[in-house]
Amino acid sequence: MPRPRVAKNPFRRYRLLLLAAFVLVAGAVAGLYLFGRAGRPEPAAVDRSDGLAPEGEITLVGEGFEFTHSEGARRVFKIRGESVRADREGTVFLDGVGLTLYDESGAPYEVASRAASFNRETREARLQGDVVLSGPGPTRIESAGVELRQRGEVLVSTAPIAFRYQDLQGRADRLRIVRPEQVYVLAGDVRVESRPGIEPAASLVARQLVFERPRHQVRAEGEVEIVRGGDRLRAHRVAAYLDERDETMIYVRARGEVSGRSATAGGGGRPVSFAAQSLSLLRDQAGLPQSGELEGARRDPVRIDAPTPEGTVQRLTAGFATVAFRDGELATAEAFNGPRLVEIARAGRPVLRDLSGRRMEATFGAGGRLQAVRADERVRYRDERLRAEAAHARFEIASGKGRLTGDPVHLTTDRGELFTPSADYDQGSGLVEAHEGVRALIERASELGLGGTPFAEGEGPVRVESREGFFREEPRGVLFRGEVRAWQGQNLLLADELRAEQPGGGERLTATGSVRSVWVPAARPGDDAAAGPLEVTARTLRYLEADEELIYEGDVRAEQQQRILECRRLVVELTADGEAERLIATGEAHLDDRQTGNEARGESAVYDLAQRVITLTGDPARLEKADGATVAGGRVVYSLDTGTARVATPGA
Repeated sequence: MPRPRVAKNPFRRYRLLLLAAFVLVAGAVAGLYLFGRAGRPEPAAVDRSDGLAPEGEITLVGEGFEFTHSEGARRVFKIRGESVRADREGTVFLDGVGLTLYDESGAPYEVASRAASFNRETREARLQGDVVLSGPGPTRIESAGVELRQRGEVLVSTAPIAFRYQDLQGRADRLRIVRPEQVYVLAGDVRVESRPGIEPAASLVARQLVFERPRHQVRAEGEVEIVRGGDRLRAHRVAAYLDERDETMIYVRARGEVSGRSATAGGGGRPVSFAAQSLSLLRDQAGLPQSGELEGARRDPVRIDAPTPEGTVQRLTAGFATVAFRDGELATAEAFNGPRLVEIARAGRPVLRDLSGRRMEATFGAGGRLQAVRADERVRYRDERLRAEAAHARFEIASGKGRLTGDPVHLTTDRGELFTPSADYDQGSGLVEAHEGVRALIERASELGLGGTPFAEGEGPVRVESREGFFREEPRGVLFRGEVRAWQGQNLLLADELRAEQPGGGERLTATGSVRSVWVPAARPGDDAAAGPLEVTARTLRYLEADEELIYEGDVRAEQQQRILECRRLVVELTADGEAERLIATGEAHLDDRQTGNEARGESAVYDLAQRVITLTGDPARLEKADGATVAGGRVVYSLDTGTARVATPGA
């Protein structure tokens, strides 16, 4: 199987084709002129009814002629035909004309038509009927009629043309060449395409194609579509500027409802599609792209869609965007005027992530794969788990990890809101890491592992302050670290670290380091007022929903209305409604009633919150009264309402 040929610069081929057309027709006219001067002068009457019949008196007639013009030993051209006529107005008419031009090397160029005429005074000529212009190799232009006007300065076709030139072929309704200005025009239904076997295949469709040689510019106008391999460009107008030799396209500008796709930018067989109101592209001398710009309208912004190997589509929209290339591959892109990057799942699934700001910069890796994106000023981010507002954001696209900074960053999840100067986010795991000072509003106490506790009795959201904060989705949980302060209404919890998890649908809380909690127990039926807030300090606090108890450990100190209960471990037993029912203190339990001056000691103590009675047990348990008297027994039952105690001996 023969290897496909590679298409070279189509603009250079187009330029050479139009130059060849003018040279061939101009050469044919010169041949008519020289032949007319050298023709035989005997007059004769000729009856013609076609469009090229002479109208005046005939001064020349001949049949079956052939005329060769040479300069020294070198042939310049050869003209032949079935008949020739001339009139007194200086017009030469030929039938079945054929012309062969020879270049410096002797290579032939051919011009043929059924009829031709040339006026020596006006230098205007017409070739009509099966006009064929051809040269060495696969060069051929065909038309039903070609004219040379304005004293030979303008060449036009009077009928549609078809052409072939090296690796190009195509057609147009009209051809026009203005020689002094060196302007070449194909108009009407213009189509230029690479010939079969050329890879990658290329084509251009437009209403008009113009080459202005002095400006080294090619313009395509009117419903333009350019295709090369997997790349496609559509626009109302496309202008290309060539180098000084008209061989390399160095700048391209497309305007008016620009759209298309780029297989090279997407890589991996996944073309990038784009749309804009205008597009410009700068290339180097090797023809590789260097930089580009895309501009949109207010209601019709720039749009770039890049499919990913995972089957999603990354869509960038902006009012204006610039791109830069490295070794011909897309390297960076900057977007302005409301840029927005969204990743869309296929088959009607929701937006996976959505990032916007006032300015955005993206970097790309091999094959044009989007690697990272940075957004600045009024940044907004959204996905299925998180919404965020920030001053700056940067995301690594493949890993789904990003950092947001601001004053402050505002994060919102289904748990609540979080404010912080900076935050790291991992979309895959749903982990949010907030740094440098955190403020949070948690909608439900259960998100802090406190849903079944007295802390959940307050009104409004739970408010949290700390130096660091972490929200995690799998498994679902939160962590606050560094001078943690959480409160809801009058209920308060302080700690160095607060960790909450929800394994298997249950709640688990761990607070460590300088733990301090304050809550207001529910008022008993018939009480005029609540017993007052209960404050507990300890080294640690644990809560497991399944056990329905709070556990304080390490230098525990519980205080309520100047009654202090100290111990090593304190368990708060809860009702099914999350209300505190009993406090069980173990390990050197000590009660200090500062309202009465009484104290009691034992190995353990039980505080019945409903009865407001503390029972201490030990071997023995002691009551130290304010007057200095001490009573010992197996159990001390102390009433907080009356400040009186009953001491029972062991076994009683």
